Amino acid sequence: MTEIKKTLVILKARWQEASLLIGLGFLVSLLTGILRVHRGHRLWIVLICIDGMLLIVQALLYLGFLRTVYLESDKRQSPLGLLQKGKHFFWRLCGLGLLYIIVLSILLRVIFWVVKIVTPIDGSIKEVAPIVGQLCLSIAMLILIKVSLLIPALIIVLDCGAFESFKFLKKCRLRDAGELIALLCFQVASPLLGAFLPKLAEAKTILQYTLGIIPSIILYFISFIVSVMAVRFVASLHLVYDNPPVSLDFEDLRNYSNRDLKE
Repeated sequence: MTEIKKTLVILKARWQEASLLIGLGFLVSLLTGILRVHRGHRLWIVLICIDGMLLIVQALLYLGFLRTVYLESDKRQSPLGLLQKGKHFFWRLCGLGLLYIIVLSILLRVIFWVVKIVTPIDGSIKEVAPIVGQLCLSIAMLILIKVSLLIPALIIVLDCGAFESFKFLKKCRLRDAGELIALLCFQVASPLLGAFLPKLAEAKTILQYTLGIIPSIILYFISFIVSVMAVRFVASLHLVYDNPPVSLDFEDLRNYSNRDLKE
C-alpha cells in the first residue's frame, strides 16, 4: 500500500484544495441530477449555465492540481494558481475526453450486442435492468483502462499533445502499477454496488438520503486518488519528450530545473 499511502500524504497536506475539488465535483453531479429530474422547469436554462460554469472551473482546478502534484508534490497552491496551470491542458483533454466518450459508446453497444446474443436479454440498453447496463459499461471501461488511466497523465506530465501521448503509451507497463490498477478496478466496479442502494431522487427518509449521497462522495475521492497516483506513476518512468514545451511559464521551467538537479 506504499503508493496509496504516499498519495494520501499529498492529499492530506493539500486538504483544502482536495476538499474544494471534491466539493465542486459533487455539486456538479448534484446539479446535473436536478436538471434531469426537473427538465422543463422555468429555471432550467439558468441551472444549465451554472452547472456548465462549475464544470469548467472544476476541470481547470483539477488539471492544475494534477500538474502541481507532478511539479511540486505536496506544496500547497492557490486556487488562482491552479486555474492558470489547468487552462494550459484544458482543450487538449477536452478533445481527448470527447474521443474517449465516442469510442466508449461504440464499445458499449458492441458488448451489449454480444450479451444479447449469448443471453435471453431483450430490449435496448435503457430498457434492461440497470445492473445489466452498468455491467456492460464496466466491461467497456476495463477494456479501455490503459488509455483512460495513462493518456491524461502522460499529457499532464510531459506537456505533449493528445495524439503524441499515444507514442509513450507502450512504454508504460500496467503490471508495474499494481496498487493503481487494483484501485481503478474497484472504482470501475463500484457503480455496480449503487444499483442496490437507494437513489437520491427516490429518497424518502434521512437514512435513504445518506445511503444515496455517501457512495458519490467516496467515488469522487477514489477517482481523485487514482488520478494523482497515475500522474506519480508516469512521472516515475522518467520519460523524455523530444519537443520541450514553449508555453510553460517561468515557474514551471524553474521547477523542471530543480527536478533535474535533484535527480
